[in-house]
Amino acid sequence: MEVDDRLEGIRTPRQMLRFALPTIVVMVCISSYSIVDGGLVSNMIGTDALAGLNIIVPILGLVNAFGFMFATGGSAYIAKRLGEGDIEDARRTFSGITVIALVAALVLTTVTLMFSSDLVGLLGADERLHDYAETYLRTIIVFGPIIILQYLVTQFLITAGRPDISLMGSIANGLANIVLDILFMGPLGMGIEGAAIASGIGSTITLTVGLVYFTRTKDCPLRYTRPSLSARMLGKVCSNGASEMVTELAGSVTTVLFNLTMMAYLGPDGVSSLTMMIYIQFLATAVVIGYSMGIAPIMSYNYGAGRRDLMGILLRTSVRLVALVSIVIFLTVELFGWVIVGLFAGGSETVEEIAIHGSAIFGFSFLFMGMNIYVSSLFTSLSNGILSATVSFLRGLCLQVLMILLLPLMFGTDGIWLAVPVTEMVTIVISMALVHRMAPRYGYLDRAESVRT
Repeated sequence: MEVDDRLEGIRTPRQMLRFALPTIVVMVCISSYSIVDGGLVSNMIGTDALAGLNIIVPILGLVNAFGFMFATGGSAYIAKRLGEGDIEDARRTFSGITVIALVAALVLTTVTLMFSSDLVGLLGADERLHDYAETYLRTIIVFGPIIILQYLVTQFLITAGRPDISLMGSIANGLANIVLDILFMGPLGMGIEGAAIASGIGSTITLTVGLVYFTRTKDCPLRYTRPSLSARMLGKVCSNGASEMVTELAGSVTTVLFNLTMMAYLGPDGVSSLTMMIYIQFLATAVVIGYSMGIAPIMSYNYGAGRRDLMGILLRTSVRLVALVSIVIFLTVELFGWVIVGLFAGGSETVEEIAIHGSAIFGFSFLFMGMNIYVSSLFTSLSNGILSATVSFLRGLCLQVLMILLLPLMFGTDGIWLAVPVTEMVTIVISMALVHRMAPRYGYLDRAESVRT
């Protein structure tokens, strides 16, 4: 079965949801596994170990940034080429991106290992957190190339019309991670190093599933061939995936600022509480991120094929779904955030009290965050990396840094928790304005004859 059968045949809201569902489940599973992973670290080692993990999040964010940039930028480019009927160029681009991503990952891993201790110190670790942070960083970064390549195969499986296989690899990853976490940190007594090894092995499983499919499946529209390493292709892929990279890099910068601010106001207990909010955010936004990633190849394909009618149906369905999910997420966090916090507190009443108070304020961000995520993904799928990066830059760095610096001066610790909700509220106004302004160019707001569901 060729890719046009899998993507061109998707015409109704029900079909769109069915196609995106495996990717949604993938993201929910990944987020759930992250929460379980963090909970195990907190309860089996301690809240200082959990805070140590958060200290090195900016470095992991850099690894993720490269993975997301090549995966999302490459996926949009490849899906568009498939929609235009140029399968050979799509395959050569697919192979070229894999080679380039591997080289970038090896360089990043080498540099991080050389300067790991200095990096941990620069990121704000004190004596209580330094050893935890450095041990985890030096262990997990060895798996850096594998982690980056797993992002590629996960997204390219969706582009190839096989989100179900992507789901299978992600589920295997998470289950292995949890089992190995318990084994390594429990009976084997490997501490936080064991948690890093468990995560690395899980990523290896996901990568293996993808490599087996792309090398063994004869009717797959994407397969490894002579790679295209042209500067023109690389520029398009990187510029189109720039928004996802900006999001991750911005997250790294703001995490450093959040950590330093929390250390100044509340010490390591504040950093532990902040880490819990990050885990809640992972889970809360997983559905929207998964939907956006899953539906993006369909939008890219129809854009390449010139099907404005189907683009409009896809956009209207997506906006309604994201709005509904955002309301549900907000209510869930406000009503049950304390349950998730309890999983990480590790018996520390101080940490639990800080986190529960923070979640009640932070939760308002979810009313707006989902739509901003989708709009950024929409412009990526339309090969407009500039606008996608603009939305990501505003919400991930520019506005958020400003809020982190200003709001605590006005409201104390409550200002730290308010930084993200205020940022997302301002960004959504700009996002909606961009969607309407670009409508004549892309035609996704044109009303076409209704399609029966």
